[in-house]
Amino acid sequence: MAETTAPAHRPAARIGWVDTGKGICIILVVLMHVAGGLELSDVEGSWIDPLIAWAKQFRMPGLFLLSGLFVPRLVGLGWSAFLDRKVVPLAYFYLLMRVPPWGEAGVTGFAQNYVLGLVDPFGVLWFIYLLTIFFVVAKAVWPWRRAALAAAALLALAPLSTGWMVPDQFTAYFVFFLAGAVFSAGIRAAADRSAAHRSRTLLLWGVWFALSALATPFLGHDILTAPPGVHLLLGIAGVVGILLCSVLLAGHLPWLDYCGRNSLPIYLAFFLPMAAGRMVLLRSGVQLDLGVAALLLTAVSVAVPLLLHRLVRHTPLSFLFARPAWLGARGHGAGQRELGSSL
Repeated sequence: MAETTAPAHRPAARIGWVDTGKGICIILVVLMHVAGGLELSDVEGSWIDPLIAWAKQFRMPGLFLLSGLFVPRLVGLGWSAFLDRKVVPLAYFYLLMRVPPWGEAGVTGFAQNYVLGLVDPFGVLWFIYLLTIFFVVAKAVWPWRRAALAAAALLALAPLSTGWMVPDQFTAYFVFFLAGAVFSAGIRAAADRSAAHRSRTLLLWGVWFALSALATPFLGHDILTAPPGVHLLLGIAGVVGILLCSVLLAGHLPWLDYCGRNSLPIYLAFFLPMAAGRMVLLRSGVQLDLGVAALLLTAVSVAVPLLLHRLVRHTPLSFLFARPAWLGARGHGAGQRELGSSL
Protein backbone atom coordinates (compact mmCIF):
# COMPACT_ATOMS: atom_id res chain seq x y z
CA MET A 1 0.00 0.00 0.00
CA ALA A 2 1.85 3.08 -1.27
CA GLU A 3 0.85 5.76 1.22
CA THR A 4 4.14 7.37 2.07
CA THR A 5 4.52 11.00 2.96
CA ALA A 6 6.79 13.10 0.78
CA PRO A 7 9.46 15.03 2.68
CA ALA A 8 8.49 18.66 3.11
CA HIS A 9 11.69 19.90 1.44
CA ARG A 10 11.20 17.81 -1.70
CA PRO A 11 8.23 18.97 -3.78
CA ALA A 12 6.53 16.11 -5.60
CA ALA A 13 7.33 15.84 -9.29
CA ARG A 14 4.52 16.95 -11.56
CA ILE A 15 2.54 14.35 -13.48
CA GLY A 16 1.85 15.43 -17.05
CA TRP A 17 -1.65 14.00 -17.49
CA VAL A 18 -2.77 15.53 -14.18
CA ASP A 19 -1.77 18.97 -15.45
CA THR A 20 -3.57 18.26 -18.72
CA GLY A 21 -6.74 17.22 -16.91
CA LYS A 22 -6.69 20.28 -14.67
CA GLY A 23 -6.15 22.45 -17.74
CA ILE A 24 -9.19 20.97 -19.49
CA CYS A 25 -11.40 21.32 -16.41
CA ILE A 26 -10.37 24.87 -15.49
CA ILE A 27 -10.94 26.11 -19.06
CA LEU A 28 -14.38 24.49 -19.08
CA VAL A 29 -15.19 26.16 -15.75
CA VAL A 30 -14.29 29.56 -17.23
CA LEU A 31 -16.30 28.80 -20.37
CA MET A 32 -19.37 27.94 -18.28
CA HIS A 33 -19.25 31.25 -16.40
CA VAL A 34 -18.49 33.27 -19.52
CA ALA A 35 -21.32 31.75 -21.55
CA GLY A 36 -23.76 32.06 -18.66
CA GLY A 37 -23.00 35.75 -18.29
CA LEU A 38 -23.32 36.50 -21.98
CA GLU A 39 -26.59 34.62 -22.28
CA LEU A 40 -28.24 36.76 -19.61
CA SER A 41 -28.99 39.15 -22.45
CA ASP A 42 -30.25 36.45 -24.83
CA VAL A 43 -33.10 34.19 -23.78
CA GLU A 44 -32.53 31.83 -26.71
CA GLY A 45 -29.07 30.69 -25.67
CA SER A 46 -26.57 29.47 -28.23
CA TRP A 47 -25.08 26.42 -29.89
CA ILE A 48 -22.43 26.19 -27.15
CA ASP A 49 -24.99 25.28 -24.48
CA PRO A 50 -24.94 21.53 -25.27
CA LEU A 51 -21.15 21.52 -24.89
CA ILE A 52 -21.41 23.16 -21.49
CA ALA A 53 -24.16 20.74 -20.42
CA TRP A 54 -22.09 17.78 -21.61
CA ALA A 55 -19.01 18.99 -19.72
CA LYS A 56 -20.95 19.29 -16.47
CA GLN A 57 -20.66 15.56 -15.87
CA PHE A 58 -16.88 15.76 -15.50
CA ARG A 59 -15.96 19.44 -15.05
CA MET A 60 -16.14 19.71 -11.25
CA PRO A 61 -15.94 15.95 -10.44
CA GLY A 62 -12.72 15.86 -12.47
CA LEU A 63 -11.20 18.87 -10.70
CA PHE A 64 -12.01 17.46 -7.28
CA LEU A 65 -10.72 13.98 -8.10
CA LEU A 66 -7.46 15.36 -9.54
CA SER A 67 -7.06 17.57 -6.45
CA GLY A 68 -7.44 14.55 -4.20
CA LEU A 69 -4.81 12.42 -5.93
CA PHE A 70 -1.95 13.68 -3.80
CA VAL A 71 -3.65 13.56 -0.41
CA PRO A 72 -1.87 10.28 0.55
CA ARG A 73 1.46 12.13 0.39
CA LEU A 74 0.30 14.56 3.07
CA VAL A 75 -1.94 12.70 5.52
CA GLY A 76 1.09 11.32 7.34
CA LEU A 77 1.99 14.84 8.44
CA GLY A 78 0.93 16.09 11.84
CA TRP A 79 -2.08 18.36 11.96
CA SER A 80 -0.02 21.52 12.31
CA ALA A 81 2.13 20.76 9.27
CA PHE A 82 -0.86 19.50 7.27
CA LEU A 83 -2.87 22.65 7.92
CA ASP A 84 0.15 24.77 7.04
CA ARG A 85 0.73 22.94 3.77
CA LYS A 86 -2.81 22.68 2.42
CA VAL A 87 -5.44 24.49 4.46
CA VAL A 88 -3.83 27.82 5.36
CA PRO A 89 -2.93 28.67 1.73
CA LEU A 90 -6.44 27.87 0.48
CA ALA A 91 -8.05 29.82 3.32
CA TYR A 92 -5.71 32.73 2.58
CA PHE A 93 -6.70 32.87 -1.08
CA TYR A 94 -10.38 32.66 -0.22
CA LEU A 95 -10.22 35.47 2.34
CA LEU A 96 -8.05 37.59 0.03
CA MET A 97 -10.32 37.29 -3.00
CA ARG A 98 -13.65 37.03 -1.19
CA VAL A 99 -14.68 40.68 -1.51
CA PRO A 100 -18.50 41.07 -1.49
CA PRO A 101 -20.19 43.84 -3.47
CA TRP A 102 -20.47 47.16 -1.66
CA GLY A 103 -24.17 47.62 -2.49
CA GLU A 104 -26.44 50.25 -1.03
CA ALA A 105 -26.08 49.12 2.59
CA GLY A 106 -22.66 50.73 2.90
CA VAL A 107 -20.08 49.58 5.43
CA THR A 108 -22.56 47.61 7.51
CA GLY A 109 -23.91 45.63 4.56
CA PHE A 110 -20.37 45.02 3.29
CA ALA A 111 -19.28 43.64 6.66
CA GLN A 112 -22.38 41.47 6.97
CA ASN A 113 -21.87 40.01 3.50
CA TYR A 114 -18.21 39.32 4.24
CA VAL A 115 -19.04 37.48 7.46
CA LEU A 116 -21.80 35.53 5.70
CA GLY A 117 -19.24 34.51 3.09
CA LEU A 118 -17.21 32.84 5.84
CA VAL A 119 -20.12 30.49 6.49
CA ASP A 120 -21.84 30.17 3.14
CA PRO A 121 -19.61 30.90 0.13
CA PHE A 122 -21.15 32.19 -3.02
CA GLY A 123 -19.72 33.23 -6.33
CA VAL A 124 -16.87 31.51 -8.15
CA LEU A 125 -14.73 31.00 -5.04
CA TRP A 126 -16.97 28.26 -3.61
CA PHE A 127 -14.60 25.65 -5.08
CA ILE A 128 -11.68 26.86 -2.97
CA TYR A 129 -13.89 26.99 0.13
CA LEU A 130 -15.08 23.42 -0.40
CA LEU A 131 -11.59 22.21 -1.27
CA THR A 132 -10.35 23.51 2.08
CA ILE A 133 -13.08 21.56 3.87
CA PHE A 134 -12.37 18.46 1.79
CA PHE A 135 -8.71 18.40 2.80
CA VAL A 136 -9.55 18.72 6.50
CA VAL A 137 -12.25 16.02 6.37
CA ALA A 138 -10.04 13.66 4.34
CA LYS A 139 -7.26 14.01 6.91
CA ALA A 140 -9.70 13.41 9.77
CA VAL A 141 -11.31 10.28 8.28
CA TRP A 142 -8.17 8.80 6.72
CA PRO A 143 -7.87 5.91 9.21
CA TRP A 144 -11.40 4.90 8.13
CA ARG A 145 -11.13 6.13 4.54
CA ARG A 146 -12.91 3.26 2.80
CA ALA A 147 -15.90 3.44 5.13
CA ALA A 148 -15.91 7.22 4.69
CA LEU A 149 -15.83 6.77 0.91
CA ALA A 150 -18.83 4.45 1.09
CA ALA A 151 -20.69 7.01 3.21
CA ALA A 152 -19.77 9.80 0.78
CA ALA A 153 -21.06 7.70 -2.13
CA LEU A 154 -24.37 7.16 -0.32
CA LEU A 155 -24.71 10.90 0.24
CA ALA A 156 -23.93 11.56 -3.43
CA LEU A 157 -26.73 9.24 -4.56
CA ALA A 158 -29.16 12.01 -3.64
CA PRO A 159 -27.24 15.22 -2.83
CA LEU A 160 -28.80 17.69 -0.44
CA SER A 161 -30.68 20.69 -1.75
CA THR A 162 -30.92 23.01 1.24
CA GLY A 163 -29.94 26.20 -0.56
CA TRP A 164 -26.72 26.39 1.50
CA MET A 165 -23.59 25.90 -0.55
CA VAL A 166 -21.50 23.86 1.89
CA PRO A 167 -23.84 20.92 2.66
CA ASP A 168 -25.25 20.81 -0.89
CA GLN A 169 -21.91 20.79 -2.68
CA PHE A 170 -20.22 18.65 -0.03
CA THR A 171 -22.69 15.83 -0.55
CA ALA A 172 -22.44 16.19 -4.32
CA TYR A 173 -18.64 16.26 -4.72
CA PHE A 174 -16.74 14.99 -1.68
CA VAL A 175 -17.01 11.44 -2.98
CA PHE A 176 -14.88 12.36 -6.01
CA PHE A 177 -12.19 14.09 -3.95
CA LEU A 178 -11.96 11.20 -1.48
CA ALA A 179 -12.00 8.63 -4.29
CA GLY A 180 -9.02 10.41 -5.85
CA ALA A 181 -7.21 10.13 -2.53
CA VAL A 182 -8.18 6.54 -1.67
CA PHE A 183 -7.52 5.14 -5.14
CA SER A 184 -4.59 7.43 -5.97
CA ALA A 185 -2.07 4.66 -6.57
CA GLY A 186 -4.50 2.62 -8.66
CA ILE A 187 -5.56 5.63 -10.75
CA ARG A 188 -1.97 6.55 -11.54
CA ALA A 189 -1.13 2.96 -12.41
CA ALA A 190 -4.15 2.78 -14.72
CA ALA A 191 -3.07 6.04 -16.35
CA ASP A 192 0.40 4.60 -16.97
CA ARG A 193 -1.11 1.52 -18.59
CA SER A 194 -3.40 3.69 -20.71
CA ALA A 195 -0.46 5.77 -21.89
CA ALA A 196 1.35 2.58 -22.90
CA HIS A 197 -1.61 1.41 -25.01
CA ARG A 198 -2.75 4.57 -26.77
CA SER A 199 -4.82 2.87 -29.49
CA ARG A 200 -6.92 1.01 -26.95
CA THR A 201 -7.22 4.14 -24.83
CA LEU A 202 -8.40 6.16 -27.83
CA LEU A 203 -11.03 3.51 -28.58
CA LEU A 204 -12.26 3.52 -24.98
CA TRP A 205 -12.43 7.29 -24.96
CA GLY A 206 -14.38 7.29 -28.23
CA VAL A 207 -16.96 4.90 -26.76
CA TRP A 208 -17.21 7.04 -23.62
CA PHE A 209 -17.60 10.22 -25.67
CA ALA A 210 -20.42 8.76 -27.77
CA LEU A 211 -22.34 7.44 -24.77
CA SER A 212 -21.85 10.58 -22.68
CA ALA A 213 -22.86 12.86 -25.54
CA LEU A 214 -26.06 10.84 -25.99
CA ALA A 215 -26.78 10.92 -22.27
CA THR A 216 -26.51 14.68 -21.98
CA PRO A 217 -29.83 15.79 -23.52
CA PHE A 218 -31.83 12.81 -22.23
CA LEU A 219 -30.67 12.42 -18.63
CA GLY A 220 -29.74 15.99 -17.77
CA HIS A 221 -27.31 17.04 -15.04
CA ASP A 222 -29.32 19.24 -12.71
CA ILE A 223 -28.95 17.94 -9.16
CA LEU A 224 -32.35 19.36 -8.28
CA THR A 225 -34.24 17.46 -10.99
CA ALA A 226 -32.16 14.40 -11.86
CA PRO A 227 -33.35 11.07 -10.44
CA PRO A 228 -31.43 9.77 -7.38
CA GLY A 229 -28.07 8.34 -8.35
CA VAL A 230 -27.82 9.98 -11.78
CA HIS A 231 -25.47 12.71 -10.57
CA LEU A 232 -23.13 10.13 -9.08
CA LEU A 233 -23.22 7.79 -12.08
CA LEU A 234 -22.60 10.59 -14.56
CA GLY A 235 -19.80 11.92 -12.38
CA ILE A 236 -18.08 8.53 -12.21
CA ALA A 237 -18.40 8.09 -15.97
CA GLY A 238 -17.24 11.67 -16.46
CA VAL A 239 -14.02 11.32 -14.47
CA VAL A 240 -13.18 8.16 -16.40
CA GLY A 241 -13.58 10.11 -19.61
CA ILE A 242 -11.50 13.07 -18.47
CA LEU A 243 -8.72 10.77 -17.26
CA LEU A 244 -8.62 8.94 -20.60
CA CYS A 245 -8.61 12.23 -22.50
CA SER A 246 -5.89 13.67 -20.26
CA VAL A 247 -3.63 10.67 -20.85
CA LEU A 248 -4.12 10.95 -24.62
CA LEU A 249 -3.40 14.70 -24.74
CA ALA A 250 -0.64 14.89 -22.13
CA GLY A 251 2.47 16.53 -23.59
CA HIS A 252 0.86 17.24 -26.97
CA LEU A 253 -0.68 20.62 -26.14
CA PRO A 254 1.88 22.53 -24.01
CA TRP A 255 -0.44 25.51 -23.55
CA LEU A 256 -3.08 23.22 -22.05
CA ASP A 257 -0.58 21.67 -19.66
CA TYR A 258 0.55 25.19 -18.71
CA CYS A 259 -3.03 26.11 -17.84
CA GLY A 260 -3.23 23.04 -15.62
CA ARG A 261 0.03 23.88 -13.88
CA ASN A 262 -1.31 27.36 -13.24
CA SER A 263 -4.94 26.56 -12.57
CA LEU A 264 -4.95 28.57 -9.34
CA PRO A 265 -4.13 31.98 -10.92
CA ILE A 266 -6.77 31.31 -13.58
CA TYR A 267 -9.41 30.42 -11.01
CA LEU A 268 -8.59 33.35 -8.76
CA ALA A 269 -8.52 36.06 -11.42
CA PHE A 270 -10.61 35.03 -14.44
CA PHE A 271 -13.65 36.90 -13.16
CA LEU A 272 -12.13 40.35 -13.72
CA PRO A 273 -11.30 40.03 -17.45
CA MET A 274 -14.54 38.09 -17.90
CA ALA A 275 -16.64 40.89 -16.41
CA ALA A 276 -14.74 43.62 -18.26
CA GLY A 277 -14.86 41.77 -21.57
CA ARG A 278 -18.55 41.01 -21.20
CA MET A 279 -19.28 44.69 -20.59
CA VAL A 280 -17.28 45.70 -23.65
CA LEU A 281 -19.00 43.13 -25.86
CA LEU A 282 -22.51 43.99 -24.71
CA ARG A 283 -22.01 47.75 -24.97
CA SER A 284 -19.97 47.85 -28.17
CA GLY A 285 -22.88 46.93 -30.40
CA VAL A 286 -20.71 44.41 -32.26
CA GLN A 287 -22.89 41.55 -33.49
CA LEU A 288 -21.18 38.29 -32.62
CA ASP A 289 -22.60 34.80 -32.37
CA LEU A 290 -22.93 34.09 -28.63
CA GLY A 291 -21.01 30.84 -28.91
CA VAL A 292 -18.13 32.48 -30.75
CA ALA A 293 -18.17 35.41 -28.31
CA ALA A 294 -18.04 32.95 -25.39
CA LEU A 295 -15.01 31.16 -26.85
CA LEU A 296 -13.16 34.43 -27.51
CA LEU A 297 -13.92 35.83 -24.07
CA THR A 298 -12.92 32.53 -22.46
CA ALA A 299 -9.52 32.73 -24.18
CA VAL A 300 -9.06 36.27 -22.85
CA SER A 301 -10.28 35.32 -19.37
CA VAL A 302 -7.72 32.50 -19.22
CA ALA A 303 -4.81 34.39 -20.79
CA VAL A 304 -5.06 37.56 -18.69
CA PRO A 305 -4.66 35.82 -15.28
CA LEU A 306 -1.70 33.81 -16.63
CA LEU A 307 -0.05 36.98 -17.87
CA LEU A 308 -0.78 38.80 -14.62
CA HIS A 309 0.65 35.89 -12.66
CA ARG A 310 3.91 36.04 -14.60
CA LEU A 311 4.14 39.81 -14.26
CA VAL A 312 3.67 39.98 -10.48
CA ARG A 313 5.25 36.78 -9.19
CA HIS A 314 8.62 38.43 -8.40
CA THR A 315 7.16 41.74 -7.25
CA PRO A 316 5.47 42.96 -4.04
CA LEU A 317 2.16 42.00 -5.67
CA SER A 318 3.07 38.30 -5.66
CA PHE A 319 0.80 37.91 -2.62
CA LEU A 320 -2.12 37.89 -5.06
CA PHE A 321 -1.23 34.38 -6.25
CA ALA A 322 1.09 32.95 -3.60
CA ARG A 323 0.65 32.67 0.15
CA PRO A 324 3.33 34.95 1.72
CA ALA A 325 6.22 33.08 3.32
CA TRP A 326 5.57 34.69 6.70
CA LEU A 327 1.98 33.40 6.83
CA GLY A 328 2.39 29.87 8.11
CA ALA A 329 3.20 27.77 11.13
CA ARG A 330 6.70 27.08 9.87
CA GLY A 331 7.26 30.48 8.27
CA HIS A 332 9.28 29.30 5.27
CA GLY A 333 6.67 29.32 2.51
CA ALA A 334 6.07 25.60 2.08
CA GLY A 335 2.45 26.41 1.36
CA GLN A 336 3.51 28.93 -1.25
CA ARG A 337 5.50 26.32 -3.15
CA GLU A 338 2.74 23.75 -2.80
CA LEU A 339 -0.21 25.89 -3.92
CA GLY A 340 1.38 28.83 -5.69
CA SER A 341 0.19 27.75 -9.14
CA SER A 342 -2.02 24.69 -9.08
CA LEU A 343 -5.27 23.82 -7.30
